[in-house]
Amino acid sequence: MYDPIPFKIELDYVTFSGWRWGKGNGQTVIALHGWLDNCASFARIAPGLAAECDLDIWALDLAGHGHSGFRPQGSYYHIWDNVLDLALLMDAQGWESIDLLGHSMGAAVATLMAGAMPDRVGRVALLEGIGPVATAAEDAPSQLAQAAGKYQLLGYKTPSLYASVEDAAEARMKGVGEISYEAALPLAKRGVKASDDGYLWRYDARLRIPSPVRLTEDQINHFCAAIDAPVCLITAEHGFLIDRENTRTRSAHVKDLICHCLPGNHHFHLEPDSCTEVLHELVSFWNGLETE
Repeated sequence: MYDPIPFKIELDYVTFSGWRWGKGNGQTVIALHGWLDNCASFARIAPGLAAECDLDIWALDLAGHGHSGFRPQGSYYHIWDNVLDLALLMDAQGWESIDLLGHSMGAAVATLMAGAMPDRVGRVALLEGIGPVATAAEDAPSQLAQAAGKYQLLGYKTPSLYASVEDAAEARMKGVGEISYEAALPLAKRGVKASDDGYLWRYDARLRIPSPVRLTEDQINHFCAAIDAPVCLITAEHGFLIDRENTRTRSAHVKDLICHCLPGNHHFHLEPDSCTEVLHELVSFWNGLETE
C-alpha cells in the first residue's frame, strides 16, 4: 500500500491540489470526486488499486473543492469547465493520454472527457454516474432563471460553522448521498478549515448554485456514443442510478461497456463495509480480467 503524496499543479487561472498514489512509472489515472466532496473520496481504494495494477493515480480536488483554488470572480461552475481543466492539466504535465476514475459528478466529467477527447483517454471507470444531470430543451429558460435568482441571494448566505471536524463530519452524513460517519470523516478532514469561530467547509459557495445551463439527454447520449475507451460502470444497490431509465439508455450508447451492481450506498467506494468489493472490480478492470 502507498501513502498519499500531496501535489499542486498551477495553471494560469487556478491551482489544483490533490493526493497521489503510485510509484510514478505506471499508467496515469486521474481520479475525479463527486459534488462537494474532495480527493479523500478515493482514500480507501486508490492505494490498493495503484499497488495491484501498477497505476499512478492522481486524485484531484476539482476546482472550488478541497484545497484547490476557486474559479475567478465573474465566472461560474459548468460541468464542462472541468473537461477543459483536465485537457489543460494534461498539457501542463505532458500527459499524452490518461485513464479516468470518476465518482458521481466526477463520473459525469469523465464521461464528457472520454467522449470529447477519445484519443486522449485509455480506460474509464465510472462509480455511481454516467454523464451529467440533464435538462430538457424546453426547460432551459427556467433553469437559467433559477440560477440567476440563486446568484442574487448568494451574498446573503452565512456559511455553516462547526465546533470541530467531527461535527462537520456528522453534518456531512446527512448531506447529498447519506453516508456513515466512517465515510464522512475523511471528507471532513480534507474538506474543512479552521476559522476564529470554528470550522467551515472549504468549498466555493458558488458550487451550490444550480447550473445556469445543462446539456440535454440527447446531447449526453452523443457524448456516450463518442467514447472509444473500454468503460466499467459500477453502480450501488442503494445508490442513485438504480432503476433510472437514462442509466440504461446512456449505457446502451457506449460501445465497450461492462456493468456491475454491488452492495452499498452512493459512496460505496468510501464505506468500510463495501469498498473492498468495489476495489476488486476495479482491479479486474485495469488488469483486463473483468467479467459480466
